[in-house]
Amino acid sequence: MKNFIVVIPAYNPMDELLSYVQDLLNNNVYAVVVINDGSEEKYAPLFEEITKLNRTVVLTHEVNMGKGMGLKTAFKYIMDNHSGIDSVVTADSDGQHLVSDVVNVGETMVNSSVDYILGMRDFTQSGVPFRSRIGNWFTSLIFALFYHHKVRDTQTGLRAFKETQLSQLIDVSGNRFEYEINMLIMIAKKNHSIKSIEISTVYHEDHTSHYSTIRDSVLIGKQMIKGLSISK
Repeated sequence: MKNFIVVIPAYNPMDELLSYVQDLLNNNVYAVVVINDGSEEKYAPLFEEITKLNRTVVLTHEVNMGKGMGLKTAFKYIMDNHSGIDSVVTADSDGQHLVSDVVNVGETMVNSSVDYILGMRDFTQSGVPFRSRIGNWFTSLIFALFYHHKVRDTQTGLRAFKETQLSQLIDVSGNRFEYEINMLIMIAKKNHSIKSIEISTVYHEDHTSHYSTIRDSVLIGKQMIKGLSISK
């Protein structure tokens, strides 16, 4: 059994989430924690099927609270129930992260001395949506200018860290997509070590993103500026 837990925040997820979780379990991850972040009622049967899987738990928000809050809910659950686990991996529910990449990132984290590992996508590949290419280029550039850390994929949802980091991550501000930028700001300010691992770049035309380009990009930009005045 691999010594890491996979966390998947989900809001109105694709039907394939069930088989995705099953594939993770078939690859012997220790456990999978899925967060139902206020999904519509029609998705209840899907989450019910996921709860029937071994080594899997579904945590539910009655209303949508945002990806950041979903991750924090999962982190608190792991601290309370799996404090002996070595590492935690976060993955998105839209199928962008291949099971093989999730497992590789998790295994590398377990066997590594670095503080954080990021799954890094290649935005130069064909098929990458224009908004994703430009959005990531912009946030990566601003992050490097403000925080003097070169992170080629600031918006990746595939991340890994030791269980001992969870209490610190719960204290990071932000409830929506800006939370993941705030996490990187905290990492940079505390001079934590980061390792990037190249992962497959997968986009599904029939899968709808819950990332609001204008709203969340503005929030991310504001958080980068705000982060400059926050002490370590």
